[in-house]
Amino acid sequence: MRAILKSDFLWQFLGGFALGAIGLAGLHIAESSAAPTEATAPAPAPAH
Repeated sequence: MRAILKSDFLWQFLGGFALGAIGLAGLHIAESSAAPTEATAPAPAPAH
């Protein structure tokens, strides 16, 4: 167990996973803030 915790591969894997999770969270936040909401979306055209 100690050998696994001291291995460089494990720490590189966990570091990459953490960076990927942070990147995806940032992308998700950026996309959700750029998406129009009901208040900013244009009103639908009236149906005739």
